[in-house]
Amino acid sequence: MKILVFSQYFYPENFRVNTLCAALAARGHSVTAVTAYPQYPLGRIYDGYGFSLPYEKTWRGVNIVRLKVPPRGKNALGLLRNTFGYVRQGKKWVRRCKERFDAVYVFEVSPVTVGLPAVAYGKKFKTPVFFNVQDLWPENVEVVMGVKNKAVLKWIDKIVDKIYAGSDKILCSSRSFVKNIAARGVDQEKLVYWPQFHIKPDYAALQKPAAYKDGEFNVVFAGNIGDAQGLDLLAETAALTKEDPVRFFIVGDGRARARLEEKVNALGVGEKVRFVGRVSEEEANAYVRYADCAYLSFQDNKLFDMTIPAKMQTYLACGTPVLAAAGGESAAIVREAGCGFVSGRAPEKVAETLKKFYAADLPAMRRNAEKYFDEHFGADKLIDMLAEMMEKETDPEKRS
Repeated sequence: MKILVFSQYFYPENFRVNTLCAALAARGHSVTAVTAYPQYPLGRIYDGYGFSLPYEKTWRGVNIVRLKVPPRGKNALGLLRNTFGYVRQGKKWVRRCKERFDAVYVFEVSPVTVGLPAVAYGKKFKTPVFFNVQDLWPENVEVVMGVKNKAVLKWIDKIVDKIYAGSDKILCSSRSFVKNIAARGVDQEKLVYWPQFHIKPDYAALQKPAAYKDGEFNVVFAGNIGDAQGLDLLAETAALTKEDPVRFFIVGDGRARARLEEKVNALGVGEKVRFVGRVSEEEANAYVRYADCAYLSFQDNKLFDMTIPAKMQTYLACGTPVLAAAGGESAAIVREAGCGFVSGRAPEKVAETLKKFYAADLPAMRRNAEKYFDEHFGADKLIDMLAEMMEKETDPEKRS
């Protein structure tokens, strides 16, 4: 098949769409990614890239088309320019495009508007569109971005309705997303539970981080450092466990990092909480694999309860016990898998739950994590499932 991918983010930005595209290309499909110039999470275009500079046209067998989209910067105006710049440039590309593809895949982490050029292409060439929902809109705008203006939310609602109507299959990253979108009146036959995947790392190739010391209980958080993750809770927990032989490692970057670092220093736990920063996927996997437990939290909100964060798959793929200061889908997976403990969202509760790990059967939790991952989130299984759906939808008899 010839597969067209719309995603505002792509290599060298670190998103799971990279793995998906490379895996589809490795299976013999022709894959083209229509993306922007790399700028996340810096808010500025990466060094070595620029609108007037040549860029790589292929990566791991994937064809790359980069649109001249303004970077998001550090303020709301820049975010708007970035969001609608992709829509505008994407639609221009679709109008000029004469190449026919068999299927269109949309990687939708915010913003949802990434689906508009894809729907335009699908309509132009009568090509099936597979819209992968990983952030619910307008809920995400209201909860995460704090937008309360009813007129704005209603306008976003119309955009979402247009995208859902123009999609042949809506791939939902959690079962709660399926229920939420069905409640909007979307045809149930369009909705598919298709969770995020992770490629299981080669454990033998991962080296224990030098920062992990014997005799200490190492807790890792790996992923985006944003307000939604509620990582103030981790800093406050560190303050309550000053006398315990436990250290916390935060692997990743994000908008809330600077503020969180200030809080860690203000609480006097700079020695207990280490900010590792952005690292390669292999290094991140090593930090997770060799940790005694992996930490996951969300702010207390119905939207986040419906979400399965990508780090969950990473933690399970690495066979690491999980401490989840979260509810909803995340808590349900930890309990169902028997791979860790669920905590209330208060530092005292997290500290209390952490102590349970000290006496727990961690090897059994590791085995349970790996088993649950293999059964539910393995990359090969889920990528094959997507390819099969695409082949079915591109059947000439079905499209006639």
